[in-house]
Order: sequence, then structure tokens, then C-alpha cells
Amino acid sequence: MKELVMKRRSELEDICRMAHIIPDNSTAAEKSNALIDSGLVDPSELLANIEAQIVKVKDEAMTRKDIMDRIDRWLAACEEENWLEEYNQ
Repeated sequence: MKELVMKRRSELEDICRMAHIIPDNSTAAEKSNALIDSGLVDPSELLANIEAQIVKVKDEAMTRKDIMDRIDRWLAACEEENWLEEYNQ
């Protein structure tokens, strides 16, 4: 169960990184490990919490999709411009 919690937490962090969202620290890997090891929290409750956060972050990412696409295009254009400047020199 602990491995599943860590795997889902890692997935949450990946989604957050791609959407430029800061993940909730209440389920951070270190805290999750400590809580599971201490027996203070049922791993299934922790997993449910992480699942809820994943759904929330995915929804937030969808609302930011248009903006993120524009930023990605702008960054690509900047990289191309830098390459062209280096090539001209």
C-alpha cells in the first residue's frame, strides 16, 4: 500500500510540474512515509486524499491549458530566435 501511495504522489507531482502548480505539501513523500509508518493515518485515506488532489490539479490544468499552450509556443519561438542569432554569428 505504501508503494501505491508513493507512486500516486509521484504522479501528482508530475502533473503539477507540467501545469506549473505547486503540489499540496500535506501529502509530501516524507510526510506520507512518516504518517504510514507511525500508524496515525490509514494508507487508504491518504491514497484517497492524493486521488482527490490529482483530480483537482487535472481540472486546474485544463483551465490553464490555453495559457500554457501560448507560453510553450512563446518559449519555442525564443529558442528558435536564439538559435538563429547564434547561427548568424
